[in-house]
Amino acid sequence: MQRADLIAQVMDPIYYWKYSIKANKKLNAVSSRREFEGALLRIGEGFACLHPWPELGDSDLEGLLMEFRGNELVSDMARGAFRMARVDGAARKAGESLIDSVKRYIPESHATLPECSMSAVEESVRRGYNMIKLKGDRLFAGQLKSLEEIARRWPQLSWRIDFNEVLTSEETIGLSQRLSRYLRGRIDFLEDPCPWSREEWGRIRKRSGLNLARDRGSHNLEDDERILVVKPVRTDIKVEGLKGKTLVVTSNMDHPLGQCFAAQQAGKLGMEGVRLSIGGLQTHGLFEPDQFTERLGVAGPTFTAPGGAGLGFDDLLEKLPWKRLS
Repeated sequence: MQRADLIAQVMDPIYYWKYSIKANKKLNAVSSRREFEGALLRIGEGFACLHPWPELGDSDLEGLLMEFRGNELVSDMARGAFRMARVDGAARKAGESLIDSVKRYIPESHATLPECSMSAVEESVRRGYNMIKLKGDRLFAGQLKSLEEIARRWPQLSWRIDFNEVLTSEETIGLSQRLSRYLRGRIDFLEDPCPWSREEWGRIRKRSGLNLARDRGSHNLEDDERILVVKPVRTDIKVEGLKGKTLVVTSNMDHPLGQCFAAQQAGKLGMEGVRLSIGGLQTHGLFEPDQFTERLGVAGPTFTAPGGAGLGFDDLLEKLPWKRLS
């Protein structure tokens, strides 16, 4: 869909409700915040979620709302929210559940742990996770001894480490050289270890022998890339051109409504034959509980639908104090 066509379709009155969610711990290497503001949108029959991460280059919430006020959706985030509302609205109008129709194709999820501790991993294992995603930082090399001890205690686990591009290519290679053979064999991939460059990432792969996965800018597909981390609210992935690639579909660490959109889109891609790896669709456990997160149940590897038409939460959404966006 071309930009002009997309903008022309934003004709229904738009309503919004601002929310705030609070993380249990610091979530990644580029943000020290624990409270995050976003907004749910109501466009016609459909609902959507706007949840910016300014630390990762997004406009702030007011900037995103301004795009909707002016019917000029220029950012990936605003365009993704509009797409979410359109998909959700069509299903609600038909009285159909988006999630039920693709539930069998929704992949299992990894556990996302902002901090790696014996107790946190033990709880993840108890809940049935087989894959752990850690949030790395520039001091991560100092945690390798502890990580190896944990990995040896639970040898069935695989590990993913997301650095949000805080390392240089040389630091990434240096870190890889400090990994023991045992630990190296249990790392599924490093995600965004440093800013992407075809040449530098090729060199890192060759020197380290590790898989690398790209999240930042992953909608700009490269022929030599095999693992892409995709957030559906940011990336309208087309099945064409995905041959030979593996997708890791994750939420935007946003409101449960956005989390449900990520799960539904993952299931849709799986139903269309895209190769999906274990995803990151259980992020509500990172935040303090509320009436929306309770509908998703205790975070575990298997996605639990909230019930209702479209993306769900029918009664909760209807009760919100919506305001007209003007």
